[in-house]
Amino acid sequence: MTSKETEPRPDEAAARQAYHHGSLSGALVEQVRKLIERDGVADFSIAEACKAIGVSTAAPYKHFADKHDILRHVAQTGFGDLTGAMEQARDGEPKDAVRRIAGMGKAYVTFATGNPETFKLMFGSTPDLKKDDSTRETGHRCFDVLIEEVATFIGADSSAPQSRFQSVLLWTFVHGVASLLIDKDYDAARIPIDPSVLIEEATGRLLQEQR
Repeated sequence: MTSKETEPRPDEAAARQAYHHGSLSGALVEQVRKLIERDGVADFSIAEACKAIGVSTAAPYKHFADKHDILRHVAQTGFGDLTGAMEQARDGEPKDAVRRIAGMGKAYVTFATGNPETFKLMFGSTPDLKKDDSTRETGHRCFDVLIEEVATFIGADSSAPQSRFQSVLLWTFVHGVASLLIDKDYDAARIPIDPSVLIEEATGRLLQEQR
């Protein structure tokens, strides 16, 4: 075998560099997430993730209890990234509240369609994660970003039932859009679907109805 054949692929080299410039736990979670997107939660290989970052297959278990624990951290990282994307979209529209909230919805859908397997993991493709308190808490923090913006728009406290109900309406819509896009179910409509237009239209109507 030539030295060229033993060199890591570009994606593996990047993963190893990330590990050597950071932490094993973070590098492993990121690599597992990449493999989940490629192979799905049921079929990804922790051994392959270890190989990509250049550690032994025993190394992860110095930081994680088991495979489920690794998946838990992948889901929590996903919620963290989704929260960040929503906050960035919100802050990009500082003057128009409806556009701020619609932007958050579009960011939600963009994240979901760009990370479909991670998104499914975050919302229950591994049922035990739904029972995990720390994962649920990261999900709640993500949802709170929407609740706070909606509360400001309607002039209510974020803990008020109206704020939470309105937020659930909006979340139900954008989550449905994301799921339909991921599963390609919109193809059955046989008409051009622009998710951004759908979200902008629905956000405006749902918010105005509650005023």
